[in-house]
Amino acid sequence: MKRIVIALAAAAVLAAGVVTAWNVFDNSSVATAGGADHTVSRTDVERLAKENYGIPFVQDGPQSVSCPSGLHAKMDYTVKCTAVFKGETKTMLISVTGVNGDRVSFDYGLEK
Repeated sequence: MKRIVIALAAAAVLAAGVVTAWNVFDNSSVATAGGADHTVSRTDVERLAKENYGIPFVQDGPQSVSCPSGLHAKMDYTVKCTAVFKGETKTMLISVTGVNGDRVSFDYGLEK
């Protein structure tokens, strides 16, 4: 019985570690699309990218993000933005990963 309790405790610790790692490395956001063109505003996209993008222990989030337009609520729609990391300018791709009514999910990545 003691071995079973120890095994279950170890499994719980491992599962918690996996969930924590998943949340730490999650670079995504959800916003509301609006207007006649059903778009997440440029201002919201830039703000959320600045707040939510980061690779813990590797790279801090950007100091600034500038996008040419908002994000249309269409699956796989991508906008190329400019992000500044510690004075270095990089191209950030922001892509729609899900649309549910007015709620738009999107992820961030850096172009290589």
